Amino acid sequence: MSEDKRNWVNIGIGAFIIIAILLLVALILPLSNLAVETNEIAVISISGTITYGDTNSTSIHTTKTKIENELNEANSNPNVKAIVLDINSKGGSLVASDEISNIIKKSSKPVVSYIGDKGFDEAYLIATASDYIFASSSSSLGAIGLSYINTDRYSDEKVTGVFDEKYLKSQKTKVKSANDLANAQIMVDQDYTQFINKIAKNRNQKASYIAELAHGKKYNGLEAKNLGLIDKVGSKNKAIEKAAKLANTTNYTVVNYPKPNKSLTETLGQNDIFNLKNLIKS
Repeated sequence: MSEDKRNWVNIGIGAFIIIAILLLVALILPLSNLAVETNEIAVISISGTITYGDTNSTSIHTTKTKIENELNEANSNPNVKAIVLDINSKGGSLVASDEISNIIKKSSKPVVSYIGDKGFDEAYLIATASDYIFASSSSSLGAIGLSYINTDRYSDEKVTGVFDEKYLKSQKTKVKSANDLANAQIMVDQDYTQFINKIAKNRNQKASYIAELAHGKKYNGLEAKNLGLIDKVGSKNKAIEKAAKLANTTNYTVVNYPKPNKSLTETLGQNDIFNLKNLIKS
């Protein structure tokens, strides 16, 4: 056999070995991952203004789609045993927050909220949908009803919502005035009353009691605990520990969502790549 043919045969054998190794790694890797997989506590960040649109989330706003996708991903991952919502938001879209709250309530896994620097208005509504709420003693939260002070969609003037159960008990409420301001007041009162009722139901409180704490009033963590707006004063780590306890797990790792995409090196493992390089050199 000539030298050229021998070289081509060696190249062919080398390529075959490399392909075989890659296939073997692809088959064995999932099994090896199962052996080292541990329970996870998923941490989902909700920061900035909460928006309804499908645009990408940034440091100044979080979209409903982002939170929804991450909640669904965490719930569908068998390794995730509980979820922690890391909230630092002034609120935003009521519709988006309401839909996020409904997803949280349907979660198959315990959900604990931690309010960091702030959790106002619609962001607080999201927190109340979880199983347990933590906040730092210096956190600022509440501010329930701020979103109804300025109602450009109904009137050019500022309108403050008024809590009144009659707007929900009667289906015959009619606008008796053609005045835009009168229309705005009725619509805002209806929205405001429903908003108060949702928070009250989530916190097992009377709606009239929550209404007394509303109208944009802000509370620190200690005040909020005494008023029943949160369950515990504590750090984010304490919230994670509580989530693990609710899930009856002690051996776990904390995973921030969304998970970053793994590189080829991370997927195969550093040792696999190192061995593969040595084999090619030889």
